[in-house]
Amino acid sequence: MDQIPDSSVAETEQNLTTTDGRGFQKKNDAYTLPTDRNEHSRLDLQHEAVRIILGCELYQTPELVRATLSLRENTKRRILDIGAGSGKWAIEMAEEFPHADVLGIDLVEPDVLSDPTRRVPSNCSFQKADANEYMEKIDSVYDLVHFRCVELGIHDSDLFFYDAARVLRPGGLLLLMGADPKLVDEKGQTIPVQKPGTIGMLGSNPNYSDVQVQELLIRTVPWSNDMNETERKLAETMQANVLRLLPAFKASILRDKTLPEEFVNELFEGAMKEVREVPVVIHRYVKWFFGTAVRNETAWTARKGPWQEPLGYDVYDYVVRPLYED
Repeated sequence: MDQIPDSSVAETEQNLTTTDGRGFQKKNDAYTLPTDRNEHSRLDLQHEAVRIILGCELYQTPELVRATLSLRENTKRRILDIGAGSGKWAIEMAEEFPHADVLGIDLVEPDVLSDPTRRVPSNCSFQKADANEYMEKIDSVYDLVHFRCVELGIHDSDLFFYDAARVLRPGGLLLLMGADPKLVDEKGQTIPVQKPGTIGMLGSNPNYSDVQVQELLIRTVPWSNDMNETERKLAETMQANVLRLLPAFKASILRDKTLPEEFVNELFEGAMKEVREVPVVIHRYVKWFFGTAVRNETAWTARKGPWQEPLGYDVYDYVVRPLYED
């Protein structure tokens, strides 16, 4: 399996800092959420919510994924998980596809590796790496590249998609998903993946074809008595996830030291109360994004220049506006 140069334990400890009882990595300033055990536990919860959204699957477009990873004589299937987080997705993919090697990379190792009660399949491994720096060092050819909720830490999303295409074999699959993703160019400006009916960032990348983009509004509070069991479970899981996410945001803001600590504490106490005691008449959603792109059969094309916004581009065209219900 691919081996990316790893840092020593001493260096790893030096790259961690603590604020409000939460641990943060110091390697990538763009990624501001904690990277500690509590966050990995929350990511496990979020993983379960995503599986409910996907009908208990680990991925969208299941038929395409299974065809891409199907057994083939004299071919070793490889899966790359960018921003592996808690490692749960990578581990479960290794269990579902035992004939494939799964590599998960992230700024810190998943907490599961320090827990002897949790098993990691022999075909699954993890490496500490920043995707902004290490994608160009990966020389293996992968059948599938997975990217979930890590857009916060990617400096140039368009360049990342080119790098992902380089490590994908022809016919390989790129899977993207995130909650209200904010992809940015090299100047930090928000850019779209694809607007329905138009050519977006992935659609304009010459290395991909069959680009599919879906945006869903997911309930974050179980407000209706006529919700079915699955809808209610998803809403309750999302609500629990938000309640775990807010303290992470709080620690991140306190770490920035821009706002007074007393103000931040009051702000997040109010936010937690709102999430727990939200009135039934208020219907809250979070936008989830799912994208799929197939690597072309042609030779890889390097990026010729920074992504250019299309004629008539308006960032608000790429945002799902609030829903108002009676």
